[in-house]
Amino acid sequence: MTSSLARRINLLGWLVVATGCGVSAPDIPLAASCAAGTIPVQLEQGVAVQGLPAAVCQAFAKVLVEYRATFEADWGGVPLQEEQWTIRVRVGSTVDADGHTGITYHRSRIVDIAEQSPETFPHELRHVQLGPGSDDHHGWCRNFEPWEERVLGVDERTYLGCPR
Repeated sequence: MTSSLARRINLLGWLVVATGCGVSAPDIPLAASCAAGTIPVQLEQGVAVQGLPAAVCQAFAKVLVEYRATFEADWGGVPLQEEQWTIRVRVGSTVDADGHTGITYHRSRIVDIAEQSPETFPHELRHVQLGPGSDDHHGWCRNFEPWEERVLGVDERTYLGCPR
């Protein structure tokens, strides 16, 4: 085996390992489950509800369907059904201790969205669409962030490290 071939095999092995990396979604207590079309939606226990949790879950599902349609009109389809993704609406304004308003867990096929920030769902759809390699947001300042700002009114320049 040549050293060039050995380097390529090592690189391929590294890519396979890197693609399999990632964190699994944490378990959460559920208040309700419903569907956004055929996509399962789960409502975390503690999400503010007025009325029945199932009805609140459906209201969130409707909003998520609208954000998905807006996203797909400009960015193309997202294989949520085909890849059996689940969307979880989480309690509060963030979904983790780092202050994220949404997280895509590729390993678990789960997208978490903070109950107070459903407008960040298209950002997570972009992660689903691009796959695990999109975690570094490479190239998003040039194309995706301007779209988010123009269409959704979401300014992620600081978060993504985009120039002003």
